[in-house]
Amino acid sequence: MNIQKTPDWVSQYLKKLHLTIPESPSYEFLELFCKRHLSTLPFENVSKLLDFSDYRTNQYYIPPIEKYVENLFNDFGGTCIVLNPYAQKLLSCIGYDCDLVLLGSGHTAILVKLPEFPAERLYMDFGGAAPIFRPVRFENRKNSSTYGPDEIQILPDDEQEGYYRFTRYRHGNFVNNAWIFNPDNTCSAQDVNEVIKNSFKTDAFFMSKLRVDLFQIKNGRTLSLNNNKLSIRTLDLKETEIKLSSVEEIESVIHKEYSLPKLPVRKAIEVLEGFGIDIFQEK
Repeated sequence: MNIQKTPDWVSQYLKKLHLTIPESPSYEFLELFCKRHLSTLPFENVSKLLDFSDYRTNQYYIPPIEKYVENLFNDFGGTCIVLNPYAQKLLSCIGYDCDLVLLGSGHTAILVKLPEFPAERLYMDFGGAAPIFRPVRFENRKNSSTYGPDEIQILPDDEQEGYYRFTRYRHGNFVNNAWIFNPDNTCSAQDVNEVIKNSFKTDAFFMSKLRVDLFQIKNGRTLSLNNNKLSIRTLDLKETEIKLSSVEEIESVIHKEYSLPKLPVRKAIEVLEGFGIDIFQEK
């Protein structure tokens, strides 16, 4: 594919991931894409809270693709409603046959078809704070993805033929399997718009807390900030939790531990305060 025929945002997006357009679609490139995406772009709702706050000025909840890519260079990432649709759009632009799929009523993911596996669809997901570092061949029962204490399995549903469940484990213990999907039912634009609309309601899950997650593959660890609690999970299955007592401490962690100095967590905390939410208050 000739890079000159693609929009500028495509080359900028790939530049952020330190990738170039492959000569042809392949599993090898997608595996590298998954690793770079999850270890470079944080799963975070800082951008979501700011987009909500700035709606009257911007007149959008989800930024246009050009603005989204520009924001990547300011340490933003996003949640599933932006990470997966825009990753799918990028992959489609560079020659991949892929679609969005809706899991349950509020999560999107990507299904991709490859010449290497003509009878299968492969699952990709950058918006689940999950260690899916390679496309998952869930229809071939190669359906497990593990990193440290975290494991994801995409399993056939016991009750509905043709459906699969996104099943999460930690330290070998079941966490949840609420997300269910049928790979034959890909998303329409209307489906995605409804998910986006519902996700910005003030009582929606990521409108009532601060969340920043990042996989640091080179360091062999996962960082997860949930309000003022930082969890550090490592490949030796250890987990450390640190309670942060001030906005300054949170900013320091985002800067020094996450290496995301431009991510404006203070502004996001101020948006939450405007909703009457104190992230330092014990639940």
